[in-house]
Amino acid sequence: MADTSDLRRGATPPGALRNPKIDAAIERAVQLGDPAELLALLDRSSGLPARRGGVRAPGPDLGPNAPLPRVNLDLARAVGGAIADRGAPAERLVRALCSTAEEYALIVAAQALAALAVQGAGATRAAGGAGRAPRAGGARGGRGGFDPLEALEELAEDPRRVVRDGVVAALRAVIAARGDAAVGELSSWTDGYLQAYVALEALAERTLLTGLSAGAEVVARLEEAFALSDRSPRADERLQGLRLLRQGMPTQIATLAGRFPEVVRWLEEKTQAERPESRDVVAEAIAALRKASFSVAEIDRLGAALSATAPTPRYAARIVQGTRKRSKGRR
Repeated sequence: MADTSDLRRGATPPGALRNPKIDAAIERAVQLGDPAELLALLDRSSGLPARRGGVRAPGPDLGPNAPLPRVNLDLARAVGGAIADRGAPAERLVRALCSTAEEYALIVAAQALAALAVQGAGATRAAGGAGRAPRAGGARGGRGGFDPLEALEELAEDPRRVVRDGVVAALRAVIAARGDAAVGELSSWTDGYLQAYVALEALAERTLLTGLSAGAEVVARLEEAFALSDRSPRADERLQGLRLLRQGMPTQIATLAGRFPEVVRWLEEKTQAERPESRDVVAEAIAALRKASFSVAEIDRLGAALSATAPTPRYAARIVQGTRKRSKGRR
């Protein structure tokens, strides 16, 4: 079984599905549009906790550092690819998988959507399309406007981390196959907190970044996500998505900066940010760059730029240097 760390690393997809029982179950599920039999067959191999009372209740999100179940992502990829290979008739099954509350069903659905998106781009190139490939739904006329990337974006809103990690892995497969065009298409993901986090997390993978050259598009996605956080209303401060977006950006920025120098220049511009939460993101990103062994001179310059734009403390004249709070530690 594949560790959930594979979800973040974007492990190499396995070969075609080799289990005839699962393949037959997929065929029946495609015909019926009902994933129940297929999910029951996959249940023991999913790596997720056993069902109780015939249904696996949605698990809580325990935070970014909590241990995750050992999800069998390789199986999910193989099943998702086999479903996508059925073409248009499999759309009903994919929709059914997306509408369930089952974590593994949603992970399988994400891999199927990724495979459909890649197939749509391949069909466009084979037809002699030029420029940025349209989304797969647009490349498959007569399918009721079904857009695999749009459906995958909806899955990114799931509050459970194991499902989001499955979407990250699926999105990385799309980016690896479609390259810079996919980075441009992620502009629709950066208008929601969880989706923006997933988009940046998918991009921030070192092996994947070696195949990309669209540094300007990467900076544009960063700018959109940062602006979304910076301009968020105060009422959203307790939302999971906003907190996750801010927590993830510093490490993501450092990873992206390792591939595209323009990210560092963009970060220097953000030292002008006024909102305290946004300045915290910038400060943590600078710290992440230091841990990533970036140039000391460059990091010091960024730190100095951030310090130079720090707001003047309220009642600064009353601050007495060298004193301490004598009440600290008292009960």
